[in-house]
Amino acid sequence: MLSWWIMLRRQKVKRTALLGVLLSSLLLQGCWDEINLEDVSYISSLGIDFKEGHYEVYAQMIKFGLIAKTESIQPDPNPVWIGKGKGDSILLAFNDLTKAGQAILSLEHLKSVIVQERAMTHMEDIMDGLNRQRASRYTSILFGTKSPIEDLFTTDTFFDQSPLNSIMYMPSPLNVQRSFIRPHALQLAVQSLNEPAMTTTVPSLSANKDYWKRKKQPLKIQFIDGVFVYREFRYIGFMTEPEAEGLRWINPEFEHFLFGVKVNDGTATVTVTSSKAKINASFKDGVPHFMLAVRMAGDMAEMQVGMKQSQIETEMAAKTQRQLLETYRKGLAKGMDVFGLEHHLYRYHNAYWKQHCKGKNWMPKEGQLQFKTTFQLIHSGNFELNSDT
Repeated sequence: MLSWWIMLRRQKVKRTALLGVLLSSLLLQGCWDEINLEDVSYISSLGIDFKEGHYEVYAQMIKFGLIAKTESIQPDPNPVWIGKGKGDSILLAFNDLTKAGQAILSLEHLKSVIVQERAMTHMEDIMDGLNRQRASRYTSILFGTKSPIEDLFTTDTFFDQSPLNSIMYMPSPLNVQRSFIRPHALQLAVQSLNEPAMTTTVPSLSANKDYWKRKKQPLKIQFIDGVFVYREFRYIGFMTEPEAEGLRWINPEFEHFLFGVKVNDGTATVTVTSSKAKINASFKDGVPHFMLAVRMAGDMAEMQVGMKQSQIETEMAAKTQRQLLETYRKGLAKGMDVFGLEHHLYRYHNAYWKQHCKGKNWMPKEGQLQFKTTFQLIHSGNFELNSDT
């Protein structure tokens, strides 16, 4: 009797286990939503403009086979397709573009977003619209531009390489060779724009024909020519690279820059390989005063005779300080807190910021910021410097 009961019990357990397996199999994902690659058009870059009260969305598409082959030579020197849609919002403009898409338009391989200056005042709506696209990626790089977006989407590349081998998609090589302002990924840009009292700089990308030619014909090459400046989501204005060159030395991702200085009626060329900046604030009679300290280091690249190491280091520090001061002055003239002094108060002196700055469009005065710059020459290379004694 006991063995018969045990046998029934085992059969019941088996049936229960089998039923559990069958029910759990219903939760497994299958290939019911599989899409063939030939049925999808992948957008690699998105341009956003604002004209006559509505948005214009530009889409650049590149052959899917080139996505992973940025260095391969192409039989077509400009293998791109450009689409344009209009609407009262970002989503409606993108939906307008899909009407003539011929295939599913996908943002799953979106690598860059370019905002035209006319749309800069609508950055909050732009970010919100991109975020509502399920497939859009916050790893995409953000640029601004004064140029027509179609000009940027039809720029040339060297050696007929893939359009992906350009600043729009790969800014790192330029930053390694000539650091200025490295663009943010959308995720970091949104964090910065949402941060109270934060100054955000967006690199300006243009199409330049002044530097390169091929068969005596000018090449249209992508070129960073300045920065667009925001305070939170409020667009402040534009600074050219010469106006904003002091921002180079406070760039936390600084890597390399070739710098020339005059010493004893001669010129020394120095490769700056490191630049570290730090801001401190002190208070006098209830007024904040700031010190921006910049420490740089580098190596000798070119030198004329009759120069001392101390002279080169002193002149490098002095020239950098002049650039920082000029950028600060030009920023103040345009209503820009370019070095983020108010955010420093918010971050490290919050009680003062709440009482004196919050909601009051606080701006520093010229005399409230002092600079301290130092430069250390690490290697003189094969050049022989005069003795300092």
